[in-house]
Amino acid sequence: MNRFCRDWLDTRRHELKPATVDLYEQTIDRLCEYFNKGLRLRQITPKSAATFLAQVTSRANGYEGQELSPWTREQIKRHCKTIFGAAVTWGLLENNPFKTLRGMKPSVRRWHRVKVSEYHALLEVAPTLRWRVFYALAYTSGARSGELLSLTWNDIDFENGRLIIDNRKGTNDMPPFHVKDHEARRIPLPDHTVDLLTELQAEAPEGVPYVLLTRKRYEKVRAKWQKLQTEGKQWRNRYMVNNVLRNFKQHFKRAGIKPVAKLTIHTLRKSCGQNWADYLPMNVVKELMGHSSIETTAEFYNQVDADHEAKAAAVVQRLVMGTDSQTQSNNADVQTDVWGSSARNGGHD
Repeated sequence: MNRFCRDWLDTRRHELKPATVDLYEQTIDRLCEYFNKGLRLRQITPKSAATFLAQVTSRANGYEGQELSPWTREQIKRHCKTIFGAAVTWGLLENNPFKTLRGMKPSVRRWHRVKVSEYHALLEVAPTLRWRVFYALAYTSGARSGELLSLTWNDIDFENGRLIIDNRKGTNDMPPFHVKDHEARRIPLPDHTVDLLTELQAEAPEGVPYVLLTRKRYEKVRAKWQKLQTEGKQWRNRYMVNNVLRNFKQHFKRAGIKPVAKLTIHTLRKSCGQNWADYLPMNVVKELMGHSSIETTAEFYNQVDADHEAKAAAVVQRLVMGTDSQTQSNNADVQTDVWGSSARNGGHD
């Protein structure tokens, strides 16, 4: 089994991102630890596959043996289905022992939607212009933190007011950048964000190609990249991130914002996605967020919060209290208020 799994991964390595390869390697290690490395593929039954998934535990430092999150367990199951599906394709198995396994659908944990007023409060306490630009990009472009910290000035289309996120090959002085899910995209930016970027560009250190990195941080990134090159190791997007979450939480606290649910830097991206979802068709939000499927967009960026509940109550109030002629007019007004441009575009579910 071990030999097959390693051979399969070698055939896919060229088309997978380094981080994805790491995850598959972890799954293979789990399989080989649970089952004997020399076990034949045909000896793994649906029953033993189900037992493996039920008993797998955390291997992270400090969390060894602890219960895995539903998302991690589901990810391992998907990996196993893919790996053993290849064994069927290659003629090594007749049936995939993981194919029929049904897992518990992971619940979506609620997160704190950052309101516009809270966003402006965050800008007020941001200690530098660079931090204000970071928050503006995160809140108005929906880009991931790793994408933002990897942005170069060439990725900003000032003339058309757009942010361009695409794969980038490495050079001697700059590491490569890999887009998640391989979904390159162009994101329109509001004048508010473009103005902040223009201000930052005017004072950007010469010779530093990255939008959000100081010269000191850029030198560290370049040194790490050059070291990895000499060692024959691959670059990971996460290497660009350094102590951002710690500073972010300090700024949020200083702004007097009290989160009502989960709060991370990724929350700014989710808040942007939710803002778009309130006014744009879901297929447009999918493209702007860079999701691989519209199901992901619908599941994670359709959270109902207090503002939605208030609007829902207002809809019913206006319907039950209006006359017939007023009701038709109110219906049109409500549709525009709640869904923005969708009323003009025929609406969407």
